[in-house]
Amino acid sequence: MKVDILFAIMAVQEVVFFAPIAKRLRDEEGLKVAFLTFHEAGDDILEKEGVPYFSLHKIKNSEGMKKHVFLKPEDVQRRLGINIRKLILHEMLTTNRLDEKYLSSKVMTYHAIMDSIFRDNEIGCVVQELGGFIAPQLLYHVSKYYKKQHIFIEPAMFPKRIVFTLNDMNADIADYGEGVAAPDEELKKLLEQYSIRKTVVIPKKDKHFFQDMSLKRLFSMDNFRRLSRKLYHKYILGREEEYNAILWYIVYHFIKFFKRKVLNFYYSEPVEGEKYIYYPFHVPLDVQLTMRCPEFLNQEALVGYIARVIPLGCSLYVKEHPAAIGGHQLSRMRDILRDKNIRLIHPRHNSFDLIKNAGCVITINSKVGFEAIMQGKPVVVLGRTFYRGKGVTLDVNNVSEISGAVTSATGEAGIPANRDYFLNKAFAWSYKGELYENSPENIDNFYRSLKTFMLKSGIIKSDKYTAEGAIR
Repeated sequence: MKVDILFAIMAVQEVVFFAPIAKRLRDEEGLKVAFLTFHEAGDDILEKEGVPYFSLHKIKNSEGMKKHVFLKPEDVQRRLGINIRKLILHEMLTTNRLDEKYLSSKVMTYHAIMDSIFRDNEIGCVVQELGGFIAPQLLYHVSKYYKKQHIFIEPAMFPKRIVFTLNDMNADIADYGEGVAAPDEELKKLLEQYSIRKTVVIPKKDKHFFQDMSLKRLFSMDNFRRLSRKLYHKYILGREEEYNAILWYIVYHFIKFFKRKVLNFYYSEPVEGEKYIYYPFHVPLDVQLTMRCPEFLNQEALVGYIARVIPLGCSLYVKEHPAAIGGHQLSRMRDILRDKNIRLIHPRHNSFDLIKNAGCVITINSKVGFEAIMQGKPVVVLGRTFYRGKGVTLDVNNVSEISGAVTSATGEAGIPANRDYFLNKAFAWSYKGELYENSPENIDNFYRSLKTFMLKSGIIKSDKYTAEGAIR
């Protein structure tokens, strides 16, 4: 079967969102579209919509599974150029499934199915949201092996905008340094709004995570709806999906609630007039760490080291990510907080003000680093991120360089000369649209943005649609 665009989905909300976009590509552009599903409940929706799909779990449980070619782990590693331990890291830690043998077996099974799909069908391009689980990562590597185009989608640093990354796991601004970046009126408004609202962007799909770990959040109607839906799909309908570690997710939320209560005794308030460096904690098991910068997974050890090498007279302020309050190992947090040079700032404080009053910001690859650039603050970057190497940050290649970088950063004054150029380029790199916001306006924006990106990338061709018609 010929498939010009293969959408890969991990959850029902993804099917609901991408199905109308796929149908428009089919009906308006004449493209052959299909889905690769990792969630059986989503198959029913595609059946009703009349969109063809490959259901990985149905294939896995079918008699036809015997015809698939199963390779040994070392052969898959060599074939795809991957490290299976690194590939399974995110899923292992987020689901608390620590059995390497089980997860490696899952990789082999999924690889056999994906390999058959790519061998037996003419796939043009794969489109999926950036994700750290085995399924999306492995699909990327199989696409790469078969020399097929692949697009990762993730939220941009600006509200209601997204970024497309072609044939790479790391997002970066294309053609940076080429041409003049013209100021954009919408960007000016967004910068003004940031100064007033003191926040950059919280994607709609993640808003329920951005709350303090309280009883209200723990027993929210949103959590009950999600839990009841998962229990219904798994135990009543017998449907399989990837996000199925239900018991662990319940236990983990209660553990986070308990740790949040304990951390109440350790939280500090910013001290007026105190000189400090700001390190914003990343979500502990976020894909930005587990997939893009796994060398920095132990953030507590990193913070302990930073506190020992920053200039004398400076404190180190750290704050939990709003989506991961109570998410850090309590023992590690208590260990680093024995250092009186480290202050764990209470979650109620906004990063905007902490950035504003800091001598500099140290980050791996977080959004706070981008916020600091927006504010004109010096930023020391440790990991891989799209704002590294653009002349607006001090980039560190080894932790031993942190001390010198911080000393240089705190001695700098004024906004970097090319900050405005960088911000304009970053904005032009993004497209209108928000993942899983199902209003007709957003669906239309997202559809037009995806189509424009595919046209510019040469993935699709159309005589009746030009880049000038794009929503940017």
